[in-house]
Amino acid sequence: MSRSSSSRLHSLLVEIAAKYSFQLPEEGIKNLAERDRDLLIDVLLQEFSETGVGSDDEPNHRGVEIEEMIDFVGSIADQNRASSE
Repeated sequence: MSRSSSSRLHSLLVEIAAKYSFQLPEEGIKNLAERDRDLLIDVLLQEFSETGVGSDDEPNHRGVEIEEMIDFVGSIADQNRASSE
């Protein structure tokens, strides 16, 4: 992922979090508690359903970016579970 892509996704994440009054930690989402990661994924899924799907029921550009964020947050959860086993 390029730096500009990463920066764009971060900006979008901040925008979505603010819309749903989700407080992102200053130290980054990698340090979120499991419950908070689940809440963040719920927020992202809600935004995806509201703005991320076109009239053809396929993800639009925003939806593809939201899917990338959901995958990233989910991968953090998977890594944290694996390291605690």
